[in-house]
Amino acid sequence: MAGDWLNDLRRVNLNQIGAFSAVVECSSFRAAAARLHLSQSALSVQVQQLESALGVKLLHRDTRSVQLTDEGARLIEVFNRSGVELARVITQLKEEGRLQRGAILLAVLPSLAATYMAQLLQRFQTQHPGIRVKMRDVDSRRAHEQIEAGAVDLAVLSRSPRGQGMVFTPLFDEELLAVVPASDPAFAKLDAVGVRELARNPLLLNPTGVDLRDKLDMLFQSEGIAVEAAQELTGTSTLVALVSLGMGVSIQPRSSLYGLDLSRCRLLAFRPATFREIGVLMPPGRTPSPAATAFKDFLVEHAASVSLPDLAG
Repeated sequence: MAGDWLNDLRRVNLNQIGAFSAVVECSSFRAAAARLHLSQSALSVQVQQLESALGVKLLHRDTRSVQLTDEGARLIEVFNRSGVELARVITQLKEEGRLQRGAILLAVLPSLAATYMAQLLQRFQTQHPGIRVKMRDVDSRRAHEQIEAGAVDLAVLSRSPRGQGMVFTPLFDEELLAVVPASDPAFAKLDAVGVRELARNPLLLNPTGVDLRDKLDMLFQSEGIAVEAAQELTGTSTLVALVSLGMGVSIQPRSSLYGLDLSRCRLLAFRPATFREIGVLMPPGRTPSPAATAFKDFLVEHAASVSLPDLAG
């Protein structure tokens, strides 16, 4: 039966096999006992117990030498092969438990990867140089898919109904801004703008199904306005370029606007102020690794303290 080998292993233990291996390596019970910091009699008992459990003799003993039996040679060959690998894995697991090594696969929204996460990742790896964090910059739909499939260890994204049934740990709130053409006189004297003023213009938005778009749809609907997007594009740089040409207005989180040419745009706050909640989502039904847990705890402690420079626009 498939489980018989487990029953066989239960009859012996690693101490007994380790004692046997030490005797073979040292060719002496006395030298092996000194190496293992055991009395010679205690070492002899462990080897005898192993032989009794297996029902075969492993060693030929006389007053001058210790030699392997054929059965002993077979056992030591397998132990030397598998024991090295087992010791390597045990060492790795102990190091991971102490956060001396490990690997984390992180799904993160592109705007956050380039801003908040860049700073946080640098701080974390300064504290834990042995832990490797690999980021995947994906949109919110793919981030949720990868979390649900267990393809990543955690995701940093905005709160969404799509994450129901999973634990969302809040990190910080991020302001949403209206991006309008600098040349449009309708916005020239405004510092803040409401949904109704924006809805009078062609709307340049992310596609339906992306968390930000879902939030904006709800925001407009709360004002009794149905969203009719003039363009639906994933790339923020393309949306901003269209705004700069006077082709409409867009609504974007602050982090997505860093590094873009905003010279022909104006950035206006929402009236009332509107935010998206950023947090950590972890795969359901799976115990996180020590490294992933440490990284999540680090984000919770430090994410809100990240400061980004002011945007020009």
